[in-house]
Amino acid sequence: MNEYELMVILHPRLTADETTAALASIEAQIVAQGGSLLSTDVWGRRRLAYPIEGSMDGTYVLFTLSMPPTGAAPVEAWLLITDPVIRHLLIRGIIPYQGRGQDDDRDRDRDRDDRDDDDRDDDRRDRDRDDDRGDRRDRDDREERAERPAPAAVMDDAEPEAAAPEATASEPAVSDSQVVAQAEADE
Repeated sequence: MNEYELMVILHPRLTADETTAALASIEAQIVAQGGSLLSTDVWGRRRLAYPIEGSMDGTYVLFTLSMPPTGAAPVEAWLLITDPVIRHLLIRGIIPYQGRGQDDDRDRDRDRDDRDDDDRDDDRRDRDRDDDRGDRRDRDDREERAERPAPAAVMDDAEPEAAAPEATASEPAVSDSQVVAQAEADE
Protein backbone atom coordinates (compact mmCIF):
# COMPACT_ATOMS: atom_id res chain seq x y z
CA MET A 1 0.00 0.00 0.00
CA ASN A 2 1.29 3.43 -0.98
CA GLU A 3 0.43 6.67 0.69
CA TYR A 4 -1.00 9.46 -1.50
CA GLU A 5 -2.07 13.06 -1.27
CA LEU A 6 -5.05 14.03 -3.39
CA MET A 7 -5.91 17.70 -3.92
CA VAL A 8 -9.33 18.30 -5.42
CA ILE A 9 -10.90 21.60 -6.50
CA LEU A 10 -14.69 21.44 -6.58
CA HIS A 11 -16.91 23.67 -8.70
CA PRO A 12 -17.87 26.89 -6.86
CA ARG A 13 -21.58 26.69 -7.79
CA LEU A 14 -22.11 23.62 -5.61
CA THR A 15 -24.28 24.10 -2.53
CA ALA A 16 -23.11 22.88 0.87
CA ASP A 17 -25.15 19.69 0.50
CA GLU A 18 -23.80 19.04 -3.00
CA THR A 19 -20.24 19.61 -1.79
CA THR A 20 -20.75 17.10 1.03
CA ALA A 21 -22.19 14.59 -1.45
CA ALA A 22 -19.25 15.10 -3.83
CA LEU A 23 -16.75 14.51 -1.00
CA ALA A 24 -18.63 11.35 0.04
CA SER A 25 -18.55 10.02 -3.54
CA ILE A 26 -14.78 10.68 -3.79
CA GLU A 27 -14.23 8.84 -0.49
CA ALA A 28 -16.41 5.96 -1.71
CA GLN A 29 -14.40 5.71 -4.94
CA ILE A 30 -11.13 5.54 -2.97
CA VAL A 31 -12.53 2.79 -0.71
CA ALA A 32 -13.87 0.93 -3.78
CA GLN A 33 -10.31 0.75 -5.16
CA GLY A 34 -9.05 -0.84 -1.93
CA GLY A 35 -7.83 2.35 -0.28
CA SER A 36 -8.45 3.94 3.07
CA LEU A 37 -8.65 7.60 4.01
CA LEU A 38 -6.15 8.87 6.56
CA SER A 39 -7.50 12.44 6.70
CA THR A 40 -9.73 14.91 4.87
CA ASP A 41 -8.90 18.60 5.12
CA VAL A 42 -11.46 21.00 3.62
CA TRP A 43 -9.65 24.29 2.92
CA GLY A 44 -12.81 26.01 1.79
CA ARG A 45 -13.47 28.37 -1.07
CA ARG A 46 -10.33 29.99 -2.52
CA ARG A 47 -9.48 32.22 -5.47
CA LEU A 48 -7.98 30.43 -8.48
CA ALA A 49 -4.80 31.65 -10.19
CA TYR A 50 -6.57 31.62 -13.56
CA PRO A 51 -10.12 30.93 -14.72
CA ILE A 52 -11.08 27.28 -14.98
CA GLU A 53 -14.30 26.53 -16.88
CA GLY A 54 -15.25 30.20 -16.48
CA SER A 55 -14.88 30.14 -12.69
CA MET A 56 -12.47 32.24 -10.64
CA ASP A 57 -13.15 30.40 -7.32
CA GLY A 58 -13.17 26.81 -6.18
CA THR A 59 -13.54 24.72 -3.04
CA TYR A 60 -10.21 23.10 -2.16
CA VAL A 61 -10.09 19.72 -0.40
CA LEU A 62 -6.93 17.79 0.55
CA PHE A 63 -7.18 14.04 1.12
CA THR A 64 -4.38 11.92 2.53
CA LEU A 65 -4.94 8.24 1.82
CA SER A 66 -3.42 4.83 1.64
CA MET A 67 -4.14 2.80 -1.49
CA PRO A 68 -2.60 0.01 -3.56
CA PRO A 69 -0.69 1.27 -6.63
CA THR A 70 -3.21 -0.35 -8.98
CA GLY A 71 -6.02 1.80 -7.57
CA ALA A 72 -4.47 5.19 -8.47
CA ALA A 73 -5.24 5.08 -12.21
CA PRO A 74 -8.96 4.19 -11.84
CA VAL A 75 -9.46 6.91 -9.20
CA GLU A 76 -7.85 9.52 -11.47
CA ALA A 77 -9.90 8.39 -14.46
CA TRP A 78 -13.07 8.67 -12.37
CA LEU A 79 -12.07 12.19 -11.14
CA LEU A 80 -11.58 13.33 -14.75
CA ILE A 81 -15.18 12.56 -15.71
CA THR A 82 -16.82 13.71 -12.46
CA ASP A 83 -18.69 16.99 -12.99
CA PRO A 84 -18.21 18.60 -9.54
CA VAL A 85 -14.40 18.21 -9.78
CA ILE A 86 -12.81 20.93 -11.94
CA ARG A 87 -9.18 20.00 -11.13
CA HIS A 88 -7.35 17.33 -9.18
CA LEU A 89 -3.78 16.30 -8.41
CA LEU A 90 -2.81 12.90 -7.02
CA ILE A 91 0.78 12.47 -5.84
CA ARG A 92 2.46 9.51 -4.19
CA GLY A 93 3.91 10.12 -0.75
CA ILE A 94 2.88 12.34 2.09
CA ILE A 95 5.11 15.30 2.73
CA PRO A 96 4.95 16.14 6.45
CA TYR A 97 4.91 19.80 7.41
CA GLN A 98 8.05 20.85 9.25
CA GLY A 99 7.27 23.97 11.24
CA ARG A 100 9.90 26.38 12.53
CA GLY A 101 10.51 24.71 15.85
CA GLN A 102 14.26 25.17 16.22
CA ASP A 103 16.17 28.44 16.52
CA ASP A 104 19.06 27.02 14.44
CA ASP A 105 16.80 26.73 11.38
CA ARG A 106 15.49 30.25 11.88
CA ASP A 107 19.02 31.71 12.12
CA ARG A 108 20.13 29.77 9.03
CA ASP A 109 17.08 30.99 7.10
CA ARG A 110 17.70 34.58 8.22
CA ASP A 111 21.34 34.40 7.06
CA ARG A 112 20.22 33.03 3.70
CA ASP A 113 17.65 35.81 3.38
CA ASP A 114 20.30 38.45 4.13
CA ARG A 115 22.52 37.10 1.35
CA ASP A 116 19.60 37.21 -1.05
CA ASP A 117 18.92 40.85 -0.11
CA ASP A 118 22.57 41.76 -0.67
CA ASP A 119 22.45 40.18 -4.13
CA ARG A 120 19.29 42.09 -4.97
CA ASP A 121 20.90 45.36 -3.78
CA ASP A 122 23.93 44.70 -6.01
CA ASP A 123 21.63 44.02 -8.97
CA ARG A 124 19.69 47.21 -8.27
CA ARG A 125 22.94 49.24 -8.15
CA ASP A 126 24.04 47.73 -11.46
CA ARG A 127 20.69 48.62 -13.07
CA ASP A 128 20.88 52.18 -11.68
CA ARG A 129 24.42 52.55 -13.00
CA ASP A 130 23.32 51.31 -16.43
CA ASP A 131 20.39 53.73 -16.37
CA ASP A 132 22.74 56.63 -15.54
CA ARG A 133 25.01 55.66 -18.43
CA GLY A 134 22.03 55.56 -20.77
CA ASP A 135 20.87 58.99 -19.55
CA ARG A 136 24.35 60.42 -20.15
CA ARG A 137 24.43 58.94 -23.65
CA ASP A 138 21.03 60.44 -24.43
CA ARG A 139 22.12 63.85 -23.13
CA ASP A 140 25.38 63.71 -25.14
CA ASP A 141 23.44 62.82 -28.28
CA ARG A 142 21.06 65.75 -27.79
CA GLU A 143 23.97 68.17 -27.23
CA GLU A 144 25.76 66.87 -30.32
CA ARG A 145 22.65 67.35 -32.43
CA ALA A 146 22.24 70.90 -31.09
CA GLU A 147 25.83 71.79 -32.02
CA ARG A 148 25.50 70.58 -35.61
CA PRO A 149 24.62 73.23 -38.20
CA ALA A 150 21.12 73.09 -39.54
CA PRO A 151 20.88 71.35 -42.92
CA ALA A 152 20.53 73.63 -45.92
CA ALA A 153 17.08 73.94 -47.42
CA VAL A 154 16.61 71.67 -50.39
CA MET A 155 15.13 73.33 -53.43
CA ASP A 156 12.07 71.77 -54.95
CA ASP A 157 12.58 70.47 -58.50
CA ALA A 158 9.21 71.89 -59.54
CA GLU A 159 10.54 75.53 -59.61
CA PRO A 160 13.92 75.48 -61.35
CA GLU A 161 13.48 79.06 -62.72
CA ALA A 162 13.11 80.56 -59.27
CA ALA A 163 16.56 79.45 -58.32
CA ALA A 164 19.24 82.15 -58.41
CA PRO A 165 21.77 81.85 -61.23
CA GLU A 166 25.05 80.50 -60.10
CA ALA A 167 28.05 82.77 -60.29
CA THR A 168 30.84 81.54 -62.48
CA ALA A 169 34.49 82.13 -61.89
CA SER A 170 34.65 84.80 -64.61
CA GLU A 171 31.64 86.76 -63.33
CA PRO A 172 31.67 88.24 -59.83
CA ALA A 173 28.65 87.56 -57.64
CA VAL A 174 26.11 90.37 -57.89
CA SER A 175 23.45 91.19 -55.32
CA ASP A 176 19.84 92.16 -56.14
CA SER A 177 20.40 95.81 -55.10
CA GLN A 178 23.34 96.09 -57.49
CA VAL A 179 21.20 94.67 -60.33
CA VAL A 180 18.45 97.25 -59.62
CA ALA A 181 21.00 100.10 -59.47
CA GLN A 182 22.54 99.01 -62.76
CA ALA A 183 19.10 98.80 -64.44
CA GLU A 184 18.25 102.38 -63.31
CA ALA A 185 21.57 103.63 -64.57
CA ASP A 186 20.99 102.05 -67.98
CA GLU A 187 17.62 103.81 -68.37
